[in-house]
Amino acid sequence: MRMLTVCNFVTVDGRYEDDDHDIVSFFEHQHPDYAGADSFDHYTTGLLRDSDTLVLSGRRSALGNLGYWTGVRGNPDASAIRREFAELILGAEKLVVSDTITEADVAPYDNVRIVRVNESRDAIRSLKEGDGGGILILLGRVLWNDLMHAGLVDELHLVTFPLIAGSGVPLFDARPPVALKLLGTHSWESSGNVLMRWRVDGAAPVEASRRT
Repeated sequence: MRMLTVCNFVTVDGRYEDDDHDIVSFFEHQHPDYAGADSFDHYTTGLLRDSDTLVLSGRRSALGNLGYWTGVRGNPDASAIRREFAELILGAEKLVVSDTITEADVAPYDNVRIVRVNESRDAIRSLKEGDGGGILILLGRVLWNDLMHAGLVDELHLVTFPLIAGSGVPLFDARPPVALKLLGTHSWESSGNVLMRWRVDGAAPVEASRRT
């Protein structure tokens, strides 16, 4: 059984993006000591190195990421780790979940398969039951929230940035029926980022004596 890992950035107050569906505003009050830190780039690149399949979702997010990293690939001013990430993300097998993306939209990119939203659970389940290495979801909050409700996420890696959003889109839509087991933590002095790695288990019923 292949393992599905979700990795996401999150603010201290649990926000995924701002009200305009961007994260740029979050960095307006970033501490100056952390300017230019790239620990998150290194961490996500490591996850991608260890994965055989990358799952992207949503028209704006999926096509935006593919277009952005295509630009980074040939940018001599980009850091070495970001250029490596660009090569990995563009070369990896990619499953794109969207109801509006077409074959023409993804024609410029290699190794892309499109599935519709109502097929996503079955497609991910089939991937997990097949041969191969790890399956990785970066971003894709709506998708992986749904997959957690379906019991298809194995690990959740949350990297908290030292930022307070104040408002914006919460990381979770609702409480999924899961129990989290802490696998490990890590912090990076250079960025102030703190990683928590959780194993995602099905939630066991709480005994009546423990609820009272």
